[in-house]
Amino acid sequence: MHDLSPNAGPDSRLISFRKQAALGVLVFFFCVIPLLAWVGIVEPTSVNKLGRYLCFAIVALGIDLLWGYTGLLSLCQAFFFCLGGYAMAMHLSLPQGGGDVRPEYHNIPQFFFFNNVDTLPGWWAPFASLPVALSAAILIPAFFATVFGFTVFRSRVRGVYFAIITQAVAWGAFLLFCRNEMLLGGTNGLTNFNPSLNRDPVLIILFYLLTVVTLAVLFLAARHIARSRLGRLLVATRDKEMLLPFMAYRLLSIKLFAFVAAAVFAAIGGILYVPQNGIITPNVMRVEDSIWMIIWVALGGRGRLWGALAGALLVNYAYSIMTSDMPRAWPFLEGGMFLAVVLLFPNGLVALWDRFERDISGGVPLHGLLAAVAVCLVVLVLDKAGYLGWVPYHLHYWTCGAVMVLLAMRSPTPAGLVSAILALFMLSEALGLMPKALAAQAFGVPAKYYVLMGALAGVALMSRMPFLAITWRKYGAPVPEH
Repeated sequence: MHDLSPNAGPDSRLISFRKQAALGVLVFFFCVIPLLAWVGIVEPTSVNKLGRYLCFAIVALGIDLLWGYTGLLSLCQAFFFCLGGYAMAMHLSLPQGGGDVRPEYHNIPQFFFFNNVDTLPGWWAPFASLPVALSAAILIPAFFATVFGFTVFRSRVRGVYFAIITQAVAWGAFLLFCRNEMLLGGTNGLTNFNPSLNRDPVLIILFYLLTVVTLAVLFLAARHIARSRLGRLLVATRDKEMLLPFMAYRLLSIKLFAFVAAAVFAAIGGILYVPQNGIITPNVMRVEDSIWMIIWVALGGRGRLWGALAGALLVNYAYSIMTSDMPRAWPFLEGGMFLAVVLLFPNGLVALWDRFERDISGGVPLHGLLAAVAVCLVVLVLDKAGYLGWVPYHLHYWTCGAVMVLLAMRSPTPAGLVSAILALFMLSEALGLMPKALAAQAFGVPAKYYVLMGALAGVALMSRMPFLAITWRKYGAPVPEH
């Protein structure tokens, strides 16, 4: 697979759309969100949550290189994530890192006192230096991945057996880190960092921007690898592994590179996650968490880097939203999502975007759909800022909905409409812009879910109704071929 969609080609319209879409995403994450947070429209807690989920997206990038491109299913990525996180947490727990230490606990992390340790262990001392802690957070996972990967790949372990071995590593590491004798906080993990790290609005925005910049750099690096000769070797390892030795390529080196790269990506995600989360525990490195990370990539689109990013954000936000609104319904939604992907989108949700791009190549206009999205976001921002509080009976929402429908009808692309609806819903929830009027419950379900399902059902129904073609032609928009 390639990071570009299968219908990539010399179509100038499609190339222009991709560039504009990439520019729009960058402007939104680098400029719009920090600006809205700075003026107080977006709550700091929402920015903090987005920053943490972007750390998970970094992990998903490495998993996609390892599993999506190389075909190696690793179930210990959460372990590498925690190795990087623990190294960073050790620095943040010490006085030099701003840790909340107290004289009655000998000015060292508090959990030492409860383990009858009065002085800081010698192997903790180097982590008082931030450069040393950052170096260790990357080099330790890389070293472990190198030694373990070399041993396993040299023994020609592959397929399901490789997944089982990595699963055993994750489980063994979890049991090891839970022991108090490790002097890493036991089951409680490491905490008591500087409270301002994830409470001060300025620091929250700075950490968010640092995470976005890191994600962008790593995405470009992964994209360069995927498009290079090395990337083609990774794909060949996945698809034609038995042929590569006959072409004088060393499978050991190729697999080892992918495994170490994925470990480093996961460790970087852990480094950025800890200060924004405020705690790191062994529970994060459980086998279930590694499987959860694999699900992100599978749902977004295996072998498509941006699909892995989208899948990580989508699944984590879906979990956050549903467990807050309807915790009992989450297991059913989780199973339904995965069944829908397997049955309807076996290549992940990127298949929906591919259909959208085919419509664009067919000449479907985009200005109506983009205008509808812009109108909705502007109204939500103005409402959150309090500028539309004087409008009675929520007429601004009804007017916005009517305008969005009229504008969207000029872009008769079901895939594009579904993508826009899902994106608007997730953005509204992620940024805290969801109208309070939609929080009212009917039969135990918030109204916003009825609106979401109604919009998706409306798109499905309209795409099947014959008279809609006449309406689209009347508005001057060509009907896409199916």
